[in-house]
Amino acid sequence: MEKKELKKIPIEEAMEFFRKEGMEMDREEAELVMEFLNNLTMIVIRECFDVE
Repeated sequence: MEKKELKKIPIEEAMEFFRKEGMEMDREEAELVMEFLNNLTMIVIRECFDVE
């Protein structure tokens, strides 16, 4: 099975999304949130799809 990489959302796009949802954050905070969400996504994928 071929390994797929998750496409990373540009941080500026993520910051704009958070702003529209009423969450003001600076670049460093947005990077931390996106890193957390990426890690969480990878955990879910591994658990649900038995992927290494």
